[in-house]
Amino acid sequence: MKLTVRHGDDVFTVEVAESDGGYTVSNGGRTWHVRLDDRRGAIRTAVTDNGRHRVGVARRGESWELVLDGISYEFTARDTRFEKLLALGAARSGAAGRAEIRAPIPGLITTVLRNPGDPVAEGEPVLVLAAMKLENEIRSPRAGKLVEVRAKAGAAVEKGELLAVVE
Repeated sequence: MKLTVRHGDDVFTVEVAESDGGYTVSNGGRTWHVRLDDRRGAIRTAVTDNGRHRVGVARRGESWELVLDGISYEFTARDTRFEKLLALGAARSGAAGRAEIRAPIPGLITTVLRNPGDPVAEGEPVLVLAAMKLENEIRSPRAGKLVEVRAKAGAAVEKGELLAVVE
């Protein structure tokens, strides 16, 4: 199945195929083997050849948004089977319970956009994390109420640090 992926001004094609209980993802002569596990609301852990990554997928109008380790990519699927698979995953992502928002990479919190008690929609930006000269919107993994916000503007955070909690 082919995907057209956009990240900023960059556009590229990625091929995805099911294999060995997971997926093979190919782009530009490079191939990764991906297995999804550890589902927590809309966020999953993707285990690849080069480590573990946090990943979430949400519908955005005619396209999809993939958040990989806090970095957002927009994509469209050219294969209806893949669209159905994604829609199923997105529909299941609204599970009840506690969803933790953790720093996907070390960086500096530049802006806190929401406060404890605020309602949030799935995929809504909660804060902005600057890392490697880029600002990354860190989004809510599911709809709910923001019950805790530990992140403070101007604070340095480490990868995996708890930033906020949605219930």
